[in-house]
Amino acid sequence: MKFSMTEINKKPFRRRASERDKARKYPFEGRRRFIALATCQGLREMIVLLVMMIIPLFGMAQQADTSSVQIEQYMQQAAQNNPGLKAEYRQYLSALQQSPQVSTLPDPELSFGYFINPIETRIGPQQARFGITQMFPWFGTLDARGNAATQQAKAKFEAFQDVRNKLFYEVQKSWYNLYKIEQVIRILEENIELLDIFESLAMQEYETNQVGQADVLRVQIEKEDLKSRLELQKDNRQVALQEFNELLNRQSDSKVVTPDSLQKKVLKMSKNELEHVAMRQNPQLSKIDFEASSARSSIKAAQKEGMPKFGVGIDYMITGERDMALTDNGQDAILARMGIQIPLYRKKYRAKEKQAQIQLRSVQDRQQATENRLLTQLSKALRNYNDGQRRLNLYKDIQIQRTQQTIDILTEQYATSATDFDELLRLQRKLLDYELAQQQALVDLNTAVARIEYLYGKHNTNPKEIELE
Repeated sequence: MKFSMTEINKKPFRRRASERDKARKYPFEGRRRFIALATCQGLREMIVLLVMMIIPLFGMAQQADTSSVQIEQYMQQAAQNNPGLKAEYRQYLSALQQSPQVSTLPDPELSFGYFINPIETRIGPQQARFGITQMFPWFGTLDARGNAATQQAKAKFEAFQDVRNKLFYEVQKSWYNLYKIEQVIRILEENIELLDIFESLAMQEYETNQVGQADVLRVQIEKEDLKSRLELQKDNRQVALQEFNELLNRQSDSKVVTPDSLQKKVLKMSKNELEHVAMRQNPQLSKIDFEASSARSSIKAAQKEGMPKFGVGIDYMITGERDMALTDNGQDAILARMGIQIPLYRKKYRAKEKQAQIQLRSVQDRQQATENRLLTQLSKALRNYNDGQRRLNLYKDIQIQRTQQTIDILTEQYATSATDFDELLRLQRKLLDYELAQQQALVDLNTAVARIEYLYGKHNTNPKEIELE
């Protein structure tokens, strides 16, 4: 069967929506029909049909978006298995044990004495003595120490929470990168198959002396470039897969599920709202708040440690019996004692208090620096989000559609020999670049949202929830 150029020109260059949906569902059906026609049609006519059949295939099969469910599952696996996160949580558990150590009374002192030369008393010789002494710091010292340690433990939990949130961001970023690589591989493979058809047809026409050898060479050069890019992307996929599994503490070759389509994430808060929320619940700022509170308690504890300490004790003295009848003969003695420790050497107490004050000022300066850095990072992430949104709209709604329209027009012109084969190849390459750029824009947009969520602490938790996990 052979089509005339008149019949081809009568066919619409834009297919109906139902036909495009069918092409997405069965992406290789058009190519099979085209190959069947390839043996009975000239090169120029085949290119017209080729462009009409292949352009809509870049969409591929679209499935219901399950990316949010999949990524949540991977984030939970990372939270449970990542060794770095476990180490950070154990740092918090270790810090919790500091408060009982510093807020408890010092151990009592138990003493024993034996009189080598017994001291003679009226009721008998004193032979040995047992004593116990308990020291007490100034009022409120233990509470101040305990509060300082407790605040430090809370700061450790916020540090753990920041690492956890950053881990979630890294998981999302790595997963989106894997999705992009899979899509790039798919698009490149489709274009290589398209160029295979171009090459076979150009070769056929060249053998019949209908076209020059340059057409064949141009297709081969283009195809080899795409093959090289495809091999690079396959290598990138192996590295990205290993990086992703490292975050989940799994085998490097463990399978990772990525969707056929990725739905873009949308921010629901304005910049001012994001800044307000970030200032309120960013774990890094919360950590510094607890460190400042700990420093204030340390100042109070240092002041109280410079106050006198008190001690109370009791001694029990064993008395031997005399060899005569006496009242209370050999009766043991009990002695109650009380003492006071006077902090005469004030230099160390003043130094300790000054150290805590300097630490507090350091924490306050660090808090200001962190707030400034957080606002800058948030602005950068919002810029990346807006840029990704613009690029996605540009490629999806403008550039790709206009390129397809141009290809349609040039295809019609090509049917009447008004344009050349090289121009169609150039436009097809341009369409490929836009398809790749569209996927990159989508990934950049979602990655920017994940970054913003990390900065304002979307995935914050509390110790009770962590214990349940």
